[in-house]
Amino acid sequence: MSTVDVLIITALQEEHDAARAAVTGVGAGNWQEHGKDSATPHLIGEYGRPDGGRLTVALARPTDMGGRLAAPLVTTLTDQLQPTCLAMSGVCAGNPDDTAHGDVVVASPAYEWDEGKLSGSTFEGSHQQYPLNDQWLRAIQNFDVTTMPSYGVADEHEAATWLLERLHMHQDPRTHPARSRYFPKNTWSIRLSRLESDGLIAWQDSAWALTPAGSAQIVKYLANDVDGPDQLPFAVRPGPMASGSAVIEDPEIWTRLKRMGVRKVLALEMEAATIATVAHQRAVPHWLVAKGVMDNANLDKDDRFKEFAARASAEVLYALLRSLIDPRPRSPRHTREGAAAGAIPGAVKVEVLQQLHFDWQDLADLVGVPVFQRARFAPGQEPRGVWEWLEARGRLAELPAALDLVGRADLGDRLRDAGQLSADS
Repeated sequence: MSTVDVLIITALQEEHDAARAAVTGVGAGNWQEHGKDSATPHLIGEYGRPDGGRLTVALARPTDMGGRLAAPLVTTLTDQLQPTCLAMSGVCAGNPDDTAHGDVVVASPAYEWDEGKLSGSTFEGSHQQYPLNDQWLRAIQNFDVTTMPSYGVADEHEAATWLLERLHMHQDPRTHPARSRYFPKNTWSIRLSRLESDGLIAWQDSAWALTPAGSAQIVKYLANDVDGPDQLPFAVRPGPMASGSAVIEDPEIWTRLKRMGVRKVLALEMEAATIATVAHQRAVPHWLVAKGVMDNANLDKDDRFKEFAARASAEVLYALLRSLIDPRPRSPRHTREGAAAGAIPGAVKVEVLQQLHFDWQDLADLVGVPVFQRARFAPGQEPRGVWEWLEARGRLAELPAALDLVGRADLGDRLRDAGQLSADS
């Protein structure tokens, strides 16, 4: 069974298609199918890092959205593929006070918002939160979104359409989180004066409002915009992501979440907490969830931004993984350094295993055997468990160098000599 650097999960077919095709990652046509007839079908591919290294990625999805369906798939594939990072891309609802449609929210922390106690009409949350480490959080805060293929600077016509839509939705464009992306500094007054001159907006009751002509123009635009945008001046925002068991269509949900104890929830969806929980329980070193905002969980939900949100989140996820994850060392082949240059004689294997009784835990730490996997080793047979764990993943050639690093260079040399002699015989 091969191992991977990253296991990416998506919930919906559209999200899976976006992650499969994202040009910042593996890219369409570069994946291989695995486990096609099993309960855990998945794709495996590779993509490069700036330093020349390559990340191996697995991509899979359950048959529908929700943490209950995602959990068994994620857990099984984690046990099989032993990823360094569990990750997810897809779509979410975004808090309208802090996000715009198309923005990508990176979960920090992720938690299950509907865990707790319901007493009559009163709900008391009991939230297990999983934060990101500071190094990763800083990288997300400093992420240059303008390098993403789905990012585009808004021109004056797009800015005008954006403003008309905000007024049509009874939103205040002045306080909207995306205003500066559509109206850079020193453009607000000039552009609004043009819209007023064109008869599309008017100053009424101390605020800008749509004229009949402006209302007719934006209603027609929205009726014709069935495909959604190709590019947007979107932002990447790290912040709290709340997972629940149901799709929410309630404009009061953001106030309710705030009252439960998390003041600034940026996104609402159904699976992020499952990803973080499995990573924690299975001792996976890292997890990362990036989701694009497709709506605000209110009564005006539609799917116009769904495709864009799925695509942008996948692009951002791959780009972050490229900079944050160090690829696993690949097993050397056909060299004296690799003990697998030839088959190791059984007598040598037994000799090495018998001398690892006091060193197997350090060895397991070094090669990355998860804690839950070590618990399955038969008592007294732990060195054999580490050996077989490496062998099952095609990594036995790493053993000599690992033995050197835990202070057992004598055993590392014994394996090198045995492997070389077997290869030359």
